[in-house]
Amino acid sequence: MHHLLSRTGNHQPYRPEVDIDRLGDPTGEPHLPSHQLAPLAFRRQSLPLHRQLRHTAAWLLCGVVVAGCGSDGGTGPTEFDRADLLLLYAPLSQNERATVLAEWEARDVAVHDVRIELRDTVAVGIDTLEVRILSHLVQGDRHYGALILPLDAASTPRIVLAYTHFSDVGVSVESTLFALGAVAGLRGDQVALVIPSFGGKSLSFGSNSWISEGPVSILDGEVDDTLALIHAAWQQPGVIDGQAATIGFSSGGTIALLTAIREPGVRRVVDFFAPVDFFGPFAQQLLLDILDDQPPELASIPVLQASLIDPFERGELSVAQMRLELLRRSALHFAGRLPLVLAHHGTADRVVHRAETEALVAAVEAVGGSIQAYYYSGGDHNPFSLDGSLARTAAFLGELAPVAEKVAATRVPPWGGARTLEGLNQP
Repeated sequence: MHHLLSRTGNHQPYRPEVDIDRLGDPTGEPHLPSHQLAPLAFRRQSLPLHRQLRHTAAWLLCGVVVAGCGSDGGTGPTEFDRADLLLLYAPLSQNERATVLAEWEARDVAVHDVRIELRDTVAVGIDTLEVRILSHLVQGDRHYGALILPLDAASTPRIVLAYTHFSDVGVSVESTLFALGAVAGLRGDQVALVIPSFGGKSLSFGSNSWISEGPVSILDGEVDDTLALIHAAWQQPGVIDGQAATIGFSSGGTIALLTAIREPGVRRVVDFFAPVDFFGPFAQQLLLDILDDQPPELASIPVLQASLIDPFERGELSVAQMRLELLRRSALHFAGRLPLVLAHHGTADRVVHRAETEALVAAVEAVGGSIQAYYYSGGDHNPFSLDGSLARTAAFLGELAPVAEKVAATRVPPWGGARTLEGLNQP
């Protein structure tokens, strides 16, 4: 159902166009089907060394999609050897997982000096909602985010739902409300919706915009930013303290999963076609695509070139350090820390193969967790092609709404261990 949005006091309705690229990451080139996934193989050995390094770095850009790589200790090699990519995919150790967990535990995502920069209202269908634009200091930088609440939240507090968007530019409050209503069946009175503005990115509402301070750090620092805004929202009137859920599409789904892994207060996650393992066949196939001169297109190339690729080529980032960078962004390897997960994936997704969700299901099953994954016949990397995902998502998130507003979980099987269900485009 497409909700009609309008700013209260302005009788002209707001009808934003939903840009699907803002819901996922437009990586461009198609991904090969699972039966063509091959073990890592180096096909362009005859390239000059400088071109070998360029191709290798390009893989790290497109397959890993990371930024903001700080030192993890050690001096790093003086020259990257292409053969070291085999070491990059070696089995992970418990020590590496423990290292990442310890680092996450030590990160300061506490918020300070929380301010309300703007208060306004917005109409979503028949509901009128309050919009609070918050700012707060985290890790020394001032960040911005939106908190959207029903007008009766003071008497009936709502649980936080964090929309972990992916965008190379920024995020709009109005477009997000429209998209979540259209894609997730979200009603404005069900939750306390929070929309983070990641470091270096913009947040807009009406004619106003704000840009969060700090560096761009895709899939890693963005989790820090999401956690900080959740913590700031928990301090606000009308919000249930200490409980949250997350929802995201594509790379935003990765952020949603990682946020839940790092914050015990997150009770549920909705994941649409997220990459979950940067050590697996999906990432390896992306490397082969790059070596065959068929790289996906990413708008964040300049930032990643400066923050990751150039330091890697100069030998300032070792293979061991890069493995930790990959691990920080691989939700699959921390599946035991996930709460209830609802996952959606199209069988014809040519950007992120369905094998990513299948691998996540297997990992959650292995640790006795709870996940439901739906695969939609013919669905691609576009939530509007996943018929039935709206009803399932609305039911899943509706269970977090106040008792009187709960949405019946019609045709959604009970939770009780990991289950994979073929949606086949049925509601």
